[in-house]
Amino acid sequence: MLEFNELKVFLVAAETENFSETGRLLQISQPAVSGHIHSLEQRLKTQLFDRTGRNIRLNEVGEVLVPMVRNLLKEAQQLEEFMALRKGAVLGQLTIGCSTAAGKYILPKIMARFMDDHPDVRIMCDVGPRGRALDRLSTGEIDLAVSSLRVPRRDVEYLHFADDLLILITPPDHPWAQQGCITLNDLLEYPLIMRETGSGTSITINRELAQFDMGSEMLKVHLILASTEAIVQAVIEGIGPAFVSRLSATTALEQRLVVRVPVESLRLVQRLFMARHTGFHATEVQRAFWDFTFRPENKDLRPLFT
Repeated sequence: MLEFNELKVFLVAAETENFSETGRLLQISQPAVSGHIHSLEQRLKTQLFDRTGRNIRLNEVGEVLVPMVRNLLKEAQQLEEFMALRKGAVLGQLTIGCSTAAGKYILPKIMARFMDDHPDVRIMCDVGPRGRALDRLSTGEIDLAVSSLRVPRRDVEYLHFADDLLILITPPDHPWAQQGCITLNDLLEYPLIMRETGSGTSITINRELAQFDMGSEMLKVHLILASTEAIVQAVIEGIGPAFVSRLSATTALEQRLVVRVPVESLRLVQRLFMARHTGFHATEVQRAFWDFTFRPENKDLRPLFT
């Protein structure tokens, strides 16, 4: 008979293709991971990974097994949740894909209050690029996703749940920091650090600049980084000014490592969306967290500017 612990270990190992990383994520030793995988392979009488030295790679049999195992574990989770719900409790695991810096700063507050009400729920937050979060949502690997854009996906529902202000920050010794406030034309004067084209930040900036017959192509960009945190650090290092999430810059502003500089007439609001896949059967935990997030009494956890 199959052991659920072995299946859980297999699923994480299939995603990471690294037994050490699997052990770190599951908080067990690497030998324990190897033991679970070896035991499962013996039970199934087939090899699931190709091994070359210390490297492992999921083979064709393993790839076929992944969606089957994922569905089996989901059904087992739903059974546990159903039985708990009959006793008036909500339990289980919820995995949220977080694709934005703002999501990383807003979600913990929501999760903390939710877990106060439901202490038997375990939440995992998978932080990564927006595309990865939505891909994993589409395949059922995660339950919910946070995105700064509503990217059209089949059976994916988006609901606006929070806003984040984008602000201009500069090194303390930058000329703009001395001015206190700058104009739109001033933006054309000095080189900037920017997020990559297609990012939520980049799209928000272009949308707002378009109202003044301007675009990011008019700006002097001398460094492009794909991480908001990396951009804040680059500003701290004195490389130049940048537009970033206000939430991600809070610590640096409080420590006076960077300076916020208002831009006359420019107000950059980035909308954040929570997404769920309506084509899969929702677990009780997923339903509970979604409903909890959008309850009127929890609106204080969701900054809204629009």
